[in-house]
Amino acid sequence: MHKARSLMVWAFALGSYWLPSSASASPLQDLAGDTASSAAMQARTLAGGSGAAYFNPALLTVAPSGVHIGFFVLNQQYGIALDGRPGTQFAIPEGVENFGHMGGGRFDNYPIATNLLQFGRMKDARTEAFEARPRQGAGSGHKLLTYETVGIVVKMYKDRLALGFHGLIPNGEFTKMRAFFNDEREQYFSNSLHPELYSDRMTAVSMALALGLKLTDQLSIGAGATIALKAGVGAGAYVADTGNLGKIQLAMDASVNIGISPHFGVSFNPTPRLHLTATAHSPQQVEMVADFKFLLANGIEQSSGLRFLLDYTPWQVGAGAAYDLIQEEHESLTVAGNALFAAWSTYIDRHGDRPSPAYAWSDTLSPTVGARYRYHKISTSLDLMYMPTPVPQQTGRTNYVDNDRVTTGLGAEYSFELFGSNMKVGAQLHVHRLVPRDQVKLLTPTRPDGANLAPERVKDELPDDAQRSGQPVAGAGGLQTNNPGWPGFSSGGWITGGALYLSVAL
Repeated sequence: MHKARSLMVWAFALGSYWLPSSASASPLQDLAGDTASSAAMQARTLAGGSGAAYFNPALLTVAPSGVHIGFFVLNQQYGIALDGRPGTQFAIPEGVENFGHMGGGRFDNYPIATNLLQFGRMKDARTEAFEARPRQGAGSGHKLLTYETVGIVVKMYKDRLALGFHGLIPNGEFTKMRAFFNDEREQYFSNSLHPELYSDRMTAVSMALALGLKLTDQLSIGAGATIALKAGVGAGAYVADTGNLGKIQLAMDASVNIGISPHFGVSFNPTPRLHLTATAHSPQQVEMVADFKFLLANGIEQSSGLRFLLDYTPWQVGAGAAYDLIQEEHESLTVAGNALFAAWSTYIDRHGDRPSPAYAWSDTLSPTVGARYRYHKISTSLDLMYMPTPVPQQTGRTNYVDNDRVTTGLGAEYSFELFGSNMKVGAQLHVHRLVPRDQVKLLTPTRPDGANLAPERVKDELPDDAQRSGQPVAGAGGLQTNNPGWPGFSSGGWITGGALYLSVAL
């Protein structure tokens, strides 16, 4: 049974490319806004271009018909620093794999010796080599990413019906998904902390298709869906020799479908100068399930399955208003604001777990304000946004890394005619400040026998009654852990982005 379990772990690592996914996710769009029009970070409130297909389908009815193409670059510099371990008495000792409870029972789970994680081991006559996994030696959040923006808006029935498509597609790694653990279990993999709501989530492909309908000259409604592929693959494995996992026979059974997450929008203009909007986006995620069936040479078969949820985004409901302070043929000035409610209290992490009730996430309300000024053929934009983190102080077992975010967006656009067509060329600059944050872990209370009285606190990975060959293990009392976030950590940094785009009227 022990060998069979190890086979499951090994085969999952090999089969991680063969995973079925369902639904869709667009955390990248929510960060960047509309990168192909002057609507930018006010795309839920102001008419722009094809980006309305994702942000507010009702605004497709006032967006000009046309094709939108662009290029977007995003630079992540998300810093995570771990506090130093205060002493060797908190370390996991060598030989822990041979320990057990007093009385001979095995531990529920076995950590790796702390020194072995930090420094690794050279191969010798008795043992295999072990690659070092130093704390925060494999962190993420530092990467330059580029994207292509494509979109189209088509009007019908005297401009009362509008169809829009908008896509933001990463270059290079088409989609990168990483299902890291947020507690001591990450010691077996990167032994590092990672940004929970950024990093690999910024590579999610975003494609939206929507329809807008103008009911009256003042009222428009719209509905759309974010689109993603659903790829389902099962893997069968034949293992001739459990002692030589380098030789294994694999089979694959795959299928591909489409998954969608709907969203809705409303636009109402009670006066020629006042514009009101409302939006609702349903939860989005990429669900991945790995199904394995192992066949051994002795005819024994065992099955296993693992489920992941990636790029989860909860229900989001927005309300916005814009007012035209100046409304003339050659000059206009509009101020706009939007408030976006996100139900992060329903968050599900990459391993399908919800944060413990003691460290439950909070719902958030993110305000955005901005202005648009146009003089003849030149338009400019300015946006300011604040997004509070939904993550509470990580004083316990988990290490969900997230920060408050303050965003500034600047843009400029120029209109011109070429070859008989109306065109616009524009540029944007985004600066996101991740406000520095410090986390300090609380002590883990235990009973006299070493049992953890607070499971939400840092796990004591070496029980106080640990013994080897019937003898107590010296120094087992108190807390010993490899949790990479213990005894504390800090995080913060910058995310910057820039966009260039071209719109051609149809």
